[in-house]
Amino acid sequence: MKKLIQNIKMAGLMAMALIAWPTTITAQSAKYDAKTVNAVTERFVAYAKINSQGTDTSDMDAFPLNPGQREMARKVEADLQAILRGTSATVTRSESEYVYVKIPANAKGIPSVMFMAHLDVTPEAPGGNITPVVHRGYDGGDLHLPSGLVLSPTTPQGRHLAQCVGKTVITSDGSTVLGADDKTGCTVLVTLIERITRNRKMRHGDLYFVFSQNEDIGRAADRFEVKYVGGGSPDVVIDIDGDAPTHFSVANFTAVGRTYRFVGKEAHPGDAYASKYGDVLTAAAYFIGQIAPQKHPSASRGEQGYIHCYTMTPVVTTDGESSTEVRVRLRYFDKLEGDTLRTMLNDAEASVKTAYPNVRVEATPEVLQYENVAYSMPSSLTQLIVKSAKECSLTLKPRSERGGTTSAMMAAKGLRGGPCLYSGQQAEHSVYEWTCVEDMLQMTDVAEAIVRNIAREGGSFYIK
Repeated sequence: MKKLIQNIKMAGLMAMALIAWPTTITAQSAKYDAKTVNAVTERFVAYAKINSQGTDTSDMDAFPLNPGQREMARKVEADLQAILRGTSATVTRSESEYVYVKIPANAKGIPSVMFMAHLDVTPEAPGGNITPVVHRGYDGGDLHLPSGLVLSPTTPQGRHLAQCVGKTVITSDGSTVLGADDKTGCTVLVTLIERITRNRKMRHGDLYFVFSQNEDIGRAADRFEVKYVGGGSPDVVIDIDGDAPTHFSVANFTAVGRTYRFVGKEAHPGDAYASKYGDVLTAAAYFIGQIAPQKHPSASRGEQGYIHCYTMTPVVTTDGESSTEVRVRLRYFDKLEGDTLRTMLNDAEASVKTAYPNVRVEATPEVLQYENVAYSMPSSLTQLIVKSAKECSLTLKPRSERGGTTSAMMAAKGLRGGPCLYSGQQAEHSVYEWTCVEDMLQMTDVAEAIVRNIAREGGSFYIK
């Protein structure tokens, strides 16, 4: 069968997703009927085929949108309009190609909830013509992809495959990303919306769903419009964009960006003293060298923060001056540690001014890129998620995340933050990227249980 698939690939008949038929079926896949699995498979494959790969830029004020990102937004909008036709729910696609859904409350005294996923795909791995490959009834062995790539349960990229025997696994053909980050989240949320609107007896407060753009270049909050989510931050905010089947994030780094420009007069080094030569390259290197190795990312683990000087770029010479720009990342969980890291950078800047008086140091105002969601999420939400997962026969444990999410980017804008749940994505940002359909379905179950449990607890949700 693998040889047959490769021959089909060579014949150029890969317009449709390839299907590897089952060799074994286990009880693990029996929870969901074939019709449900097929529907979610088709939904995800349709999304994955769209090349919505973002484009990163050094201009943090820019918000680039590629044709595929626009196509992805239109596709999700169309799917939602079909699902919600004849209901009181609304679907809006904004000028910045975000898709917003509101399902009005059908009961009083229940907190509002906003779920989020993102439509874009990382630019940090090969994209282009994405060909999803569907492996039904996965047999537990190595997956030989058409490109020649092998995805194995014995490798870090495929270790979760051991829990997917008998289930439906989807990969790319091995030459591109799959886009599971975060089209799995999009699939989960569209499926959740479908379930909620079909079950007229399910009580809930106002429910909002946001499908954002440019999360993978750190700008998901930049064009977010609060007018589509009740004019402000809902009571509960939850991301569906995680890669850990057994954990969910309840805290994350505060992420700050700083830029330093070192400017000096050009001169021949033989006349450096008399000409007041400003050696910007040496001054910039001296600045970086003032940061203690113990504060480098490679020395940081757990909830320890770090300083990362990650680029040193020469700038075009003008009016007899040259300059070099150093960009810096600050990451920390604890606000006091953040202050300590800032003091280290300030001291390094002062040392440069003393050591190289001919070099002018220009520090731009720091940019808060994402904020720790723990500062603004309801404390009772963690246990409610654990409870909801248990009702779905899943054990989820809270953890701190050494990274950021859409919710963390929203929190940096002064909005409420929230946890990030598993979406079904695996080996993201690589050609090994894959997902399991039953994982997406189980996380849809969990999200539905969260909505139910918030409705059951009502206003008491906030005082526990």
